[in-house]
Amino acid sequence: MTTGHTPAKGNAAALSRARAQTSARKHQDVAAALKVAADRGHSLTISTLAAAAGVSRQYLYSQADLVDALRRHQQAQTGLEDPPLRAARAADLINAHETIKRLKGHIRELNLKLDAGLAAQIELRDEKRLRQLYEQRGQEIDRLIANNTDLSRTVAQLRETVRALEDDLTIERTAVRELTGRPSNVTNIRFGDASKPT
Repeated sequence: MTTGHTPAKGNAAALSRARAQTSARKHQDVAAALKVAADRGHSLTISTLAAAAGVSRQYLYSQADLVDALRRHQQAQTGLEDPPLRAARAADLINAHETIKRLKGHIRELNLKLDAGLAAQIELRDEKRLRQLYEQRGQEIDRLIANNTDLSRTVAQLRETVRALEDDLTIERTAVRELTGRPSNVTNIRFGDASKPT
């Protein structure tokens, strides 16, 4: 069973074909308007040509070949230097400059947004990297703390062992002195004892 839905890819292709057909139709309408004006000896400007062809001035400005054809048509007209035509052409130039100025401003805004987006991506990437480094350092610190605890425990055990051995040594020395009858002239020194012999 099939449905009436067209896949997204098909929709994109259909839209692309429709745009191309619309652009081709506009191009033909402008060319036809130029031919009619040439046949009748009428002067044209961007504005009057756009109105005659039913298209926007922006569309005409985007079609270099049509603009060139209009310029050739204007040069062929004997009334090119008439004041009304000069005023119309000046108005077209002003409109063109305004369009260019507006588009440049739009481009600047887009560039600023792009820069801000890139900066945000870099900052986010750096933040993730810093978080990873922080977590790695935290794990390293935890490991070092655990090692330090183990070493402290080992040192305490070793100190107890040394004290026990010192006690055993003291007992052995005392027993030897008693057996040999020698005077007790040996000072007992324990590991870590801060007191000095008198």
